[in-house]
Amino acid sequence: MKDYIDLRKITPEKLADGLTMSGSEVDSIHDAAGDKVMELEITSNRPDCLNILGLAREASAVFNLDLKLPDLKCHCDDDEVNKPVIARRPTCPERSRGKADEAISIDIKNKKLCPLYTAKVIRGVIVKPAGKEIRKKLEALGLRPVNNVVDVTNFCLMELGQPLHAFDLDKIKGGRIIVREAKKGEKIITIDGIERELKSGMLVIADSERPVAVAGIMGGVSAEVTDLTKNILLESAYFDPLSVRRTARELGISSDSSYRFERGVDKEMVIPASFRASNIILKETGGRITGSCKAGSVAADKTVISFDVARAGGLLGVELDAVWVKNVLTRLGMHVTDDKADKLIVKVPSFREDLKTEVDLIEETARIYGYDKVPETMPVIDPEVTRKGNDRLLSEKISRKLISSGLFEIMTYSLISSSSAVRFPDLAGDPVVLVNPLSEEQKVLTPHLLDGMLRTISWNINRKNKDLMLFEMGKIYSRAEKGIGYDEVPALCVGMTGLAVSDWARGKREASFYDIKGIIEEALRSVKINAEFHPAGIAGMSLCAAVEIAGGKSAVGIAGEVSKKILDEYDIDQRVYVAQVKLDEIFKKGVLKNSYSPVPRFPFSTRDVSVLCDTSVKAGDMLREIKRSGGELVQSADIIDIYLGENIPEGKKSLTYSIQYGLTSGTLKDEEIESVHSRVKDTLARKFGVSFR
Repeated sequence: MKDYIDLRKITPEKLADGLTMSGSEVDSIHDAAGDKVMELEITSNRPDCLNILGLAREASAVFNLDLKLPDLKCHCDDDEVNKPVIARRPTCPERSRGKADEAISIDIKNKKLCPLYTAKVIRGVIVKPAGKEIRKKLEALGLRPVNNVVDVTNFCLMELGQPLHAFDLDKIKGGRIIVREAKKGEKIITIDGIERELKSGMLVIADSERPVAVAGIMGGVSAEVTDLTKNILLESAYFDPLSVRRTARELGISSDSSYRFERGVDKEMVIPASFRASNIILKETGGRITGSCKAGSVAADKTVISFDVARAGGLLGVELDAVWVKNVLTRLGMHVTDDKADKLIVKVPSFREDLKTEVDLIEETARIYGYDKVPETMPVIDPEVTRKGNDRLLSEKISRKLISSGLFEIMTYSLISSSSAVRFPDLAGDPVVLVNPLSEEQKVLTPHLLDGMLRTISWNINRKNKDLMLFEMGKIYSRAEKGIGYDEVPALCVGMTGLAVSDWARGKREASFYDIKGIIEEALRSVKINAEFHPAGIAGMSLCAAVEIAGGKSAVGIAGEVSKKILDEYDIDQRVYVAQVKLDEIFKKGVLKNSYSPVPRFPFSTRDVSVLCDTSVKAGDMLREIKRSGGELVQSADIIDIYLGENIPEGKKSLTYSIQYGLTSGTLKDEEIESVHSRVKDTLARKFGVSFR
């Protein structure tokens, strides 16, 4: 750091303290070859501090010292500099004369994963140990010196934060550099001597025959620079951070290059770093540049932020001087101009893509000012006046109802595997897939809660807990219509298996479809919603027990018995019944207020009606017709029996309904009851073709 900032008046301990308090935490300081070496913990949002120049810039702002930038311009012979390869525009803006060096060409096959690739051809190099100064610095940083070419690329990586790689030009087959995705089954022996099998989609640097490097991570031995190397190709490029991270993790490699590419390198340092490295290589090796080329392009975000100094001071509780703030931001590499009184216009540099809004600049100002200097004040305590929202109250009421029915609440992961997401395709919709998942088992934001429910049931059964009544309130996710944005919907999932009843009074009874149907009915009825169930074919459910749940006029969920095929995938060997209800519509229609009806003063009269009808006729349709045709005289109507079997013709079923007739204003006469009861029976016979038993 002393090469870039005057630290003669700053002790290592004071420097470490200043960097730590400004956000670049120094873990330790130790001696190395007569110098001091600091080990730092850099947060993932500050890749600009993963190099010496970035840390020197931080120290420049903290201690108000001038920063001396390294020479990032090209200083090569007029006759030999940057001759364009295969007629591409030369990377050096200062020279463009000379004939092209036909030794190499560049072809980027996937510009999303590699938007920019540059190369310089340097001939006549003498590979030997690097100069004493470079070797001393690399050894102090814990790097093993290799030779003058490799050591220069490592030095520039540590100095500027831009990974570089040098290939033996004469080992590049066919004179071509091809940036492409690996083919399935391709292999490469990396410079650590390990043969690695590549997966389809991994980005590699290849020649006309085989991969010569894993892009952004590690080179291969096939084009490694050795003591016999005479000509080199110097690579400087920008690779997609997610691609590098995914490949490094799958191959089990972590290198200094991948560590920086994963976090995002400075897009505008790709070409200057190539100049810096090539200049040092020429001094170290005695070679000469015979050509250079660039394929693709990449541009950093051009962010401009209006910064109100007075507002920033008010938020921090300190008085800030606009001149001081301007000086700090300038030393941090920003271009700052005055706008109005106490207002600045700040252009964010390419190496600080983490700065997006004024709040980010306030944080920059605060950390350099020093959080320890911000005065302590007690915040004004305002009484909490916000009550629970209607949705929260409705969900809590439903939860209480389920718990009182004997169910236990569970909580499962929101991330599941792709295979789990599509086990119930009717519920999967357009799933939300993570670009960079931690694992294949956590790749998709769950489009349904059934996977978590079945995994919980399987886990319990495998531990001898086989009688389960569970529910979960969670979120399900999908892409919005037309693929724009995402939907996050609250949902209820219920699962049952094993014994539904097991006590001395009632004996033992296995759970059935009607148990879970009744639980859903009661849960929705607790918020004044009458659920209806319509038979439906649902993938992943048994053909004999699967229904669509309607709350009012719209479908809100499904219920049924899980098919044996799905149960086998979860290692479950007993019957399981599940239901899922989307709660967004329930929250819109649900009612929290309880209503009271006084005990009737006048007695009601009950009549039963038993009908014989086709099995295709829905019992619920007839129940609705009974209530409609009976009008205000029907106080309640329920189905009390369904029978199929002996003495019932093929294709028929017997249904029995219990109907209560009455008025709250007086007692009905038998003639009135018989009249309305006959009307109800006539309507059933006419509309549904039933006969009466």
